[in-house]
Amino acid sequence: MFRKLIIFGALSLLAAPACATEADFEKRMARGVAALEAGNPSLAQEEFQTALKEHPADSEANLYLAIALNRANDPAAESALKSALRLDPGNLRINLELGTFYYNQKMYDEAGDYFDNLLTLQPDSEVRAAADGYLAAIYKKNNGKRWGAVVSGGMQYDSNVPLANDGGPLPVGVSRRGDLRGIFNLGLNGTALHDSNQELTGSYSFYQTVHLHLSDFNLTQNLVDLTYKRRISPLFSARVVGSFESILLGGELFDNDVSITPGLFASFKEGMTSGLEYRFRGSSFSNSATYPTNTDRNGTTHSILLSHRQPVSEILNLRGGYTFERDLTKVSAWSSAAHLGTVGLAVTLPASLLLDVSLEAATRKYDDVLTGETAIRSDTSITGATSLTWQKSEHLGLSLGYQYSNNDSNISGYNYSRSITSIMVQGRY
Repeated sequence: MFRKLIIFGALSLLAAPACATEADFEKRMARGVAALEAGNPSLAQEEFQTALKEHPADSEANLYLAIALNRANDPAAESALKSALRLDPGNLRINLELGTFYYNQKMYDEAGDYFDNLLTLQPDSEVRAAADGYLAAIYKKNNGKRWGAVVSGGMQYDSNVPLANDGGPLPVGVSRRGDLRGIFNLGLNGTALHDSNQELTGSYSFYQTVHLHLSDFNLTQNLVDLTYKRRISPLFSARVVGSFESILLGGELFDNDVSITPGLFASFKEGMTSGLEYRFRGSSFSNSATYPTNTDRNGTTHSILLSHRQPVSEILNLRGGYTFERDLTKVSAWSSAAHLGTVGLAVTLPASLLLDVSLEAATRKYDDVLTGETAIRSDTSITGATSLTWQKSEHLGLSLGYQYSNNDSNISGYNYSRSITSIMVQGRY
């Protein structure tokens, strides 16, 4: 009997610290929450940090610490909240806190993304009202403007300028040559309708190149887009894009295109999106002194596009895609079927730098024998590109880029390689 009492007493002494520790943790959590509600984030941080010493892996304590950091406008809140979101992407509170974090940092586009994401999660009326209020405030912060502009310009060296017409027939008597060119691009965009479920936007782009020597290949592009997006459910959204494109080469009309692209997109969690689209494009080429048989390529293109974007970490974002393309042209020798695969990686670096690397591989087989040839043309091409962008401010950025392409064809006249080196300055307004 005496031995049993000794054992019971020993066990009681061992259990007492554990019970005390658990009680202390609960008290720390309660005091931290009370401090948050009283508007004292500094005291709340102390309580939650002490509680985490007892239970470092406790998800609730980690979340409340992230919220306290956010309320104190501490930059460490961003990393803490994103870590919490990766563990629980459907958490309404975390999305709301991330939205307010970016709002307080005056990063309104990023904040808007989280508030929009919050609304897709079917929150209660109080949370929805808060998100709608922030979105309205963001609109007001942007002076209520429904339009924006992007102006960019720079220089490029193209080692194979005559391929500016996307690998079509080379003009008679013009060899493949390199040249330096200046570039100017103006983009305008506007929003006609925007709410929590739908958006209607339009854009116009003017693009102009001016070559140092090969002025016959100065390219002028006018592009008009109209886009409608509709949220179907918390998971799915739909989009339809209609566009008109006109291209002049050397001051002469080269091509007019009209296209429509409906698509369905799924957002599984933060930043992870998959898409399925169909594109119909009608092309009307124009003959010129340089391209006397250009209208042989008139026709339609039908494309199926698959895409996926996947955040790997806070600084790495991976993307990939596959496209099947079927060209049906006036002259069957220019009709073709193509398979294209792409993969890319975006890396956020210190000092406001963004590194982007991409690779594309494609195969294309034509339907009939080209005039003057003895075999049906079949091509395989690989294109690699990299760019480094320094975002000096919200409105100003500088980019350096390099792209290399190689096309291997069973018809020797269509074998080529091409490299483009560029430096560009971009302004957003």
